[in-house]
Amino acid sequence: MNFLLYILLFIGISFSNINATEIELKKSYVTIQTKDSEYIFNVEIAKTAEERSKGLMYREKLRQKEGMLFLYPKNQVIKMWMKNTLIPLDMIFINNKGEIIEIFKMTIPKDLTPIGPEVKLKGVLEINGGLTSYLNINKGDLIIHPSLNGK
Repeated sequence: MNFLLYILLFIGISFSNINATEIELKKSYVTIQTKDSEYIFNVEIAKTAEERSKGLMYREKLRQKEGMLFLYPKNQVIKMWMKNTLIPLDMIFINNKGEIIEIFKMTIPKDLTPIGPEVKLKGVLEINGGLTSYLNINKGDLIIHPSLNGK
């Protein structure tokens, strides 16, 4: 009986270590074009449902010029949350032309409240919390990336 319990415990521990942290995301960059400046960020691209659901979960830090670009196959209402996300983020919601439609600043780590505007969008750029204020990034500014070409 004890042997069976050890086997079950071993199997449970083994499966608990298999998670989405092993997803390898494509790397790219985006340019954020504001009224006065341009900023280049190195980003990871989350295009599949599995990549988007993992997002920036479990990360303890994000460098200042890094982020994650979530892209969806069609324009749709997008809601994000902070489940298992350990750092505050600025969430920049963008249309298919790369125009910033809405910014949610300093989102709360681990919060399960859905975040996002009630309009159809192409994607979301997540960067460190507070950077949009510091860099004066606003609604109407542009996110330039090959995936955002107006289609």
